[in-house]
Amino acid sequence: MKLKKTVLYFFLLIFFPGMTFAHKDQEARIKFWKEYYNPKVEVTQEKVPEIKINLQKIGPFFQLHSKLKNFKFTPDRDMKDNNTWTGYGKLYINGKFITRIYNSPIFLKSIPEGNNEIKVILSSNMDHDLSINKKLISDQIYMRFPEYNFAEARAEAHGLFVQCEFSEKGKARTKKLAAIGLKAFESSEYLQCEYNSNKSIEPFIGEMTKAQKGHYDIVNSSLKERIRLWKAYESKEININEAREKNLILVNDVDIKMKKLVCSLSKDGCR
Repeated sequence: MKLKKTVLYFFLLIFFPGMTFAHKDQEARIKFWKEYYNPKVEVTQEKVPEIKINLQKIGPFFQLHSKLKNFKFTPDRDMKDNNTWTGYGKLYINGKFITRIYNSPIFLKSIPEGNNEIKVILSSNMDHDLSINKKLISDQIYMRFPEYNFAEARAEAHGLFVQCEFSEKGKARTKKLAAIGLKAFESSEYLQCEYNSNKSIEPFIGEMTKAQKGHYDIVNSSLKERIRLWKAYESKEININEAREKNLILVNDVDIKMKKLVCSLSKDGCR
């Protein structure tokens, strides 16, 4: 029986090699074509290029501004050199390539409805994406179109937060946790959902008061710590009693930090 299986294996290996290595070969091909169409060039000079982008509304349209440091747009040098201090920007909206950027500002003629990621990657004149320690040199911003105000954003964030527990997925997760004696918040997945919901108001940081901004930062920092904590429990690095004790400290610490912040912003310093 073993002899038959061995013969069959070698038969498949010789005549149908794709059946044995198809998955591995597919990953290799994907990696090759990604690198082929998006080659990178590593920055070696001391002054590392940087880019920061922002949107400015002009009438019904938006201008995309690119602020550069240690880098220059050079349309006249296109396909002439591969250094890492001159070239252009590659504009992507929601991961889709839109156009090259040779000037700042540029008009965005159309923006998809809904939540959008607008990203610009710096590229050499030879179409190689710039990287430092293998990480692309880029910047991205997030915006919703059509626009909405801060109050609407907070309402939507609250709606998303409610869905973390009371959507069909949330209710199923809560029921599963309850079956083993856990609360909804005793789940890194639930806390990650809460964190993502809270991050949805990030585009409005400039419109927040100092107290609102402080609360936003303190809560997000606490959520990240609690996510790590419950992941440690889920991977059996700590027991349930340790997790609950540390979680309670992190929850109470939000109030402590907020009281200190409010006092620092008050005229009398809460004396």
